[in-house]
Amino acid sequence: MSKLILVSAVLGFSISAFAQTSKIIMPESTSGSAPAEQSSVLKQENVINKKFAEDKDITDARMKAESGSLSRYSLKASLSYSGPPVGDLSNPNQPNPDGSICACETSLGGSLSARYRFDSKTALSVGTGASALTPFQGVKRYDVRNPYLGIDRSSRVGDLQMRNGVKGTYVTNQTFREIGEYAAFGYDSSVIYNFGTTGFAAGVDASFDYYFFDRGPDVKNKYEMKTGRYSVAFFPQVKYNFTDKFSMYSSVAVGFNNPRGTEDAFTLWNRTLSSRIGLGYAIRRDIFFAPFLNFYPDTLTADSTTVNFATTFSIL
Repeated sequence: MSKLILVSAVLGFSISAFAQTSKIIMPESTSGSAPAEQSSVLKQENVINKKFAEDKDITDARMKAESGSLSRYSLKASLSYSGPPVGDLSNPNQPNPDGSICACETSLGGSLSARYRFDSKTALSVGTGASALTPFQGVKRYDVRNPYLGIDRSSRVGDLQMRNGVKGTYVTNQTFREIGEYAAFGYDSSVIYNFGTTGFAAGVDASFDYYFFDRGPDVKNKYEMKTGRYSVAFFPQVKYNFTDKFSMYSSVAVGFNNPRGTEDAFTLWNRTLSSRIGLGYAIRRDIFFAPFLNFYPDTLTADSTTVNFATTFSIL
């Protein structure tokens, strides 16, 4: 029951925050300037939660939203949905062509992190979240999302816009705890290049994750033997920006993992190639909404295609 209350509170807070806009209360003024006491309070608040200038090196709408609020202290939230195959909307699970252990149930989830910004480019985050599994087929269970601590930085080299981040995660997901995984370390990178004023852009997202286990794999369980000690993934993409706020993109996911079933730390098994076609819309600088179709080019059917969405938004 306590976990259900926690989940409801996190998701309720995230959705409520998403619907709100910032409100600035100005001191009432008559014929002269604001009273000295009010001015002092406003000045003190401004110092406590300093607002950094916009990072003009970053113009990509998604990167701006992912970099979070420009305030010294802020909250960053997300809401996402992983849906069933479009050919079988009653299915509680997403496709799993690799037959590996995964969090493959359909889910509706939210996350919330507290952020401290060092400057206009760099921020520290600590966060967690919650998700409801099979939300529209009868909730199977609620999961508290893996709490994490991370740092990210936006930058630019020539015409390349970049965002890099590292984070440490404590694993709470029941599916992965059952196979002994208790923590992970990850590195993520995004690079985008705009082709002048044509509206076209190309880029790649990349990730590296190393997993920690409190026991070895069960040799009788083929799924555990397939589970990776670490994984590497690349997501090349092409995008067309209709406006500064609205875009359409296509990407592919090329992934590899080092299976626990082998003693060779350099053996890599490739994951089934998947692809996405999606839209992106920046409601404002720090609110980004992205619906997309996910499918597998080798088995392009309605039963292997899912509808999903992801949002990113900041508070304060």
